[in-house]
Amino acid sequence: MINMIKIKIFSLLAGGLLFPLLALCQKAIVLQNQRELFADNYLLDKLYNVESRLGTPVSAGSVIKFDKSWEGRFCAYVSVIDNGNKFAMYYRGVGSAGDAANQVTCYAESKDGITWTKPNLGLFKVNGTLDNNVVMLGDAKQSTHNLSVIYDKRPGVPTGEKYKAVGGVGSSKKRALRGLYRYVSADGIHWNTYKDSTALFPNGYAMDSQNVLAWLPAENQYAIYLRMWTEDKPGDEKLLKGVRTIARSVSKDFIHWSEPEPMQFDTPLEDLYTNATQPYFRAPHLLISMPFRYSPGTRVLSDREMKDNDIEQSMWKGVSDAVLLTSRGGNSYQRKFMESFVRPGLDQHNWAARSTIPALGVIPTGKNEMSVFLTRAYSTKECYLERMKMRIDGFASLHAGYPEGYVITKPLILKGNVFQLNFSTSSIGYVKVLLLDEDEKELPGFGEKDAEIIRGDKIDSEIKWKSGKTIKDIGDKNVLVKFIIRDADIYSFAIL
Repeated sequence: MINMIKIKIFSLLAGGLLFPLLALCQKAIVLQNQRELFADNYLLDKLYNVESRLGTPVSAGSVIKFDKSWEGRFCAYVSVIDNGNKFAMYYRGVGSAGDAANQVTCYAESKDGITWTKPNLGLFKVNGTLDNNVVMLGDAKQSTHNLSVIYDKRPGVPTGEKYKAVGGVGSSKKRALRGLYRYVSADGIHWNTYKDSTALFPNGYAMDSQNVLAWLPAENQYAIYLRMWTEDKPGDEKLLKGVRTIARSVSKDFIHWSEPEPMQFDTPLEDLYTNATQPYFRAPHLLISMPFRYSPGTRVLSDREMKDNDIEQSMWKGVSDAVLLTSRGGNSYQRKFMESFVRPGLDQHNWAARSTIPALGVIPTGKNEMSVFLTRAYSTKECYLERMKMRIDGFASLHAGYPEGYVITKPLILKGNVFQLNFSTSSIGYVKVLLLDEDEKELPGFGEKDAEIIRGDKIDSEIKWKSGKTIKDIGDKNVLVKFIIRDADIYSFAIL
């Protein structure tokens, strides 16, 4: 009898019923007051004649030239934040690569994220003048080497702790004060060491680039995404072994932190020099990460080209660019695209070891536009920060060409009143939105005959059906969303 049961089960699976059986066991994903981007495959089940496309940031030019005597050719590790009234920027200023003692943290601000100014703050005398934009001087802790800043806007956060930061290093025994140190500020200008001033992770973590602080709304906790190497172990005296990668530590209170755990990847390991991991401002449950990928053994320019472009000789070997990762929390990244997010480009200044460094932070810079920032021409006298603009939600899209295609999601529960879509079509292209049951049969009032033919180019377009029904009429029923696409891109949708 047992053998007969086994045979019948095998026959069902062999007869093509495996995937329907698995679908019945699949738990529906609840979407409520939530926007979903197509930068990962979290919601996607089936695609036909549709491909995923990585977004292409477009240069908007230089926004800051690192031309002051306290800034220089090795400015990097930029944080860009939105405090609700203005944008603030923090970055490392240093005259030479080995000048650790004189590294400073510099500050700039902007009303629109496009035009930036460096205010003369008069806080510290640097190079003989108080007329500078320095907010923190270097010391033995070396926090100014890589300070990472966030604005903690949650209700109940003490005024003096609205701005939070971490900085510090740990890769050398010669450094007397190894580890990450925490800082707080009421205004983002005047900084104090946090009341619990002990160093975090002093043993066994290299932390030899920007170690990123974040508040994760979906997990209700802080996180630090820090630099480690794949073959380093806690307690090792000799670090920097293996491949550059990322670890994560979390905290509920900014005081007690978990032991860092290596992040897991769904793709082959590459040297990821920085990570720039932060919640996306329109969908904070989704973390956008923009590491700069480092190829330490690659060289593109000749000696003569290196000299002609004033590239510091220690940067002659190695090339870097920017890539895109996402995370939905926990200790894992998803990497939908292995190709470059931002290439070095035509400017030869960027074809050296550590240029094209993405800043921490993605901000809105217009009604339909968001911006990312990158350090360019690193190690040259031309070192500057470039703004690159993108469509809102435009990290990636689902694209169909002239032949019609479609996408079907995993089972969803849509808890809301409004369905919004971010899309772009050609003059003859279109998008249709259908709702299906779990057997992929059209729901009455939401099928293809009820679907409007959507054309145009909009960020938050409300989707309606000819039947007059809304997603509120579905209740808590499990549904599949089907997007029919021709010569168009869809970037995100929201249930509100």
